[in-house]
Amino acid sequence: METIGRYRIAGELGRGAMGIVYHAIDPAIGRSVAIKTIRIRDINDTQQRDKLRERLFREARSAGVLSHPNIVTIYDMDEADDLAYIAMAYVNGPTLEKILASDKPLSGAAMLRILRQTASALDYAHSRGIVHRDIKPANIMTDEDGAVKITDFGIAKITTASNLTQTSTVVGTPNYMSPEQVQGLPIDGRSDQFSLAVIAYEILTGERPFTGEHLSTVVYKIVAEQPSDAQSLNATLTPQINQVLRRGLSKKPEDRYASCSNFVGALEMACAESRGWKTLAANTSAALPTESVRRAEPVPVPQPVAPPTKRPAAVILPPRPPAAVPAKASKPSILVPVLLSIMVVAAVASVITWQAGLLPGVFPGQSPSPAAASTANIPASDVKIEAPAASPNPSDATTSPVPDTTAPAAVSTESQATEPAFKKPSPLTNTAATPALDLASTQRETGGVRLQDVWVNTNPPGAKVVVDNDLAQFCQTPCMIHAPSGIHHLTLSQAGYENEYREIRVGDTAQDLPTVTLRKPSGTLMLSTSPPGASVRVNGELVPQITPAQIVLPPGSYSITVEKGGKSQTQKVDIQQNPVYLRIPL
Repeated sequence: METIGRYRIAGELGRGAMGIVYHAIDPAIGRSVAIKTIRIRDINDTQQRDKLRERLFREARSAGVLSHPNIVTIYDMDEADDLAYIAMAYVNGPTLEKILASDKPLSGAAMLRILRQTASALDYAHSRGIVHRDIKPANIMTDEDGAVKITDFGIAKITTASNLTQTSTVVGTPNYMSPEQVQGLPIDGRSDQFSLAVIAYEILTGERPFTGEHLSTVVYKIVAEQPSDAQSLNATLTPQINQVLRRGLSKKPEDRYASCSNFVGALEMACAESRGWKTLAANTSAALPTESVRRAEPVPVPQPVAPPTKRPAAVILPPRPPAAVPAKASKPSILVPVLLSIMVVAAVASVITWQAGLLPGVFPGQSPSPAAASTANIPASDVKIEAPAASPNPSDATTSPVPDTTAPAAVSTESQATEPAFKKPSPLTNTAATPALDLASTQRETGGVRLQDVWVNTNPPGAKVVVDNDLAQFCQTPCMIHAPSGIHHLTLSQAGYENEYREIRVGDTAQDLPTVTLRKPSGTLMLSTSPPGASVRVNGELVPQITPAQIVLPPGSYSITVEKGGKSQTQKVDIQQNPVYLRIPL
């Protein structure tokens, strides 16, 4: 096949039971497109043929009314040569399904970026009354720049007030479907949130939360069983992360988050508060090693070693010896005295070397040797943050880091030697009084990487800015951050406002970010009347819309009055962050 309609076929992108997806060129403007087809000529059943054609065109209509950077754009739909087809934007990148099939796990930053963009697109669709109903890795595409594109709105449902009471046909991919969806109950945007939580669970643990050899088993688990704790499959995860996943996977929609973005925002914060977490490749779950770890039994802590009196030096703690176990008497081994002798000689050599000042990079203000600088690891907290100038706190300048004697195991202070000497700010503290990192020290630790100034401001001011999900690095707007070249992620939060997310690209010069306007939480009232065309008053105020209308309102209780032909009706309604559907007969 060389052409479909006016489009010239360039190649095949994939095929399924119902049709083929082609890469094609629109000769009129030279644009690359993806052509999704259904071979209706192969279907003898007229009713089935019409049903498949309607499903394809429903996808075009559903996605066609949505204009969002993370939703695949629909250009055209038609029939030609017994083929029904839609032409959509060509996405030059793999699906999330293909990415997860790799032996290499998806990075944590990439996971949060994909989830964040997917949530933004879904919330946008939900605000317009459209639920996708088939969110799964195969329907989340990424382009060559890493941007997410949601596709396949073929089973999307436009949730109007007239069909809220109708039960729906069970459609979708079973492993990712919500409990209300598999039971054929009415659904809203929180059903897509459940599917998104399944994807997050799968990326973090390498396993799907609901599996089984038979469809009936999968459906039963979705409706009646709780998934395994994420920590039991991935020992690097924390209770905070597990709690967010649990809420996103709640059996009841009202127990989940108000929106998909709220779910992802909570997951981002939980990940930022957790250290050392990582994702797992498919089917490589790393279960907790022992039952004692699951119960968090206390582990003996070694006593801290007193530093030398002349000047502080890093001390590498020896490994904790195993607990003594009664055993039968045996002949003394010559190996023990030999090992002790070697340890004593090594300790003496270390002291002599330290006294001679031959250990570079150990003491504050001392530059490492070129060899050490070339092999130094860049610390995770390589972003410097400043707030507007404020009077310094003398106590901060004299406060030394206090070792955490509650740690469950000994930690080598070799890594502490490369940590910048600063007081870690509390998330509840205004960082205007927090001493900033020394630029020269940071350059030394990052191998001489140059940091650029980035000015961040919000309207209203006072928002908390977290950089790259690291809660130890934050400031309150207006403030300045200093970051190395590359892409960084900012999370801006303030009580009473929705979280805002920005991805910034730091180059070779300083930059001022455009002021971020914080938005109050809002919900959408999807109002219809019978007959349509009625004027609308909200708490007595006339709204410049007639029914059917989409009215954006802050959360709260409202009195809605509709009027037409001398008739009027008033009803009370509670607005939340999810769309609320109201139909008033006149």
